[in-house]
Amino acid sequence: MTDKPYRKNVGLVVFNSKGQVIVGERVEFPGSWQFPQGGIDSGEEYLAAAKRELYEEIGVREATYVGEYKDWLDYDFPNNLNLHSELQKFRGQTQKWILFYWDHPVEDCTLDHFEREFLSIKYMDLLETAKVVVDFKKPAYEKFVPFFFTLVQNYIADLKK
Repeated sequence: MTDKPYRKNVGLVVFNSKGQVIVGERVEFPGSWQFPQGGIDSGEEYLAAAKRELYEEIGVREATYVGEYKDWLDYDFPNNLNLHSELQKFRGQTQKWILFYWDHPVEDCTLDHFEREFLSIKYMDLLETAKVVVDFKKPAYEKFVPFFFTLVQNYIADLKK
């Protein structure tokens, strides 16, 4: 067990009117897909970080907040992960997962606003995401994805009223 702290982070699930979510193929993990995520700066509120990261990672500015997972979810970095020097002081990340609605084509996203995180992005069925994420993140996805699935279905049903 390490005495390094967890880095505070936000995870971002963005869905459209079809209930599909945006996932990105990570630059450092070709072939695996994940939701946008990013660190919370010192003194920054997590919702402000979520909105900033939405823009920095996928170029989305006007998404509607829908909800969030109640708990912070932790994951440890694997020992063989080639981390940036700024991340080496952490054992892993503790994440607050936020759900947003944004009904635009994925082509409206831009990936080069900060450091490019994704090779490409696409829409995917929400329940499929835990199958395509890197293994060390699967336990977190298996917790928040079913919860968000219900929120997404309820939101879409309300749109149709």
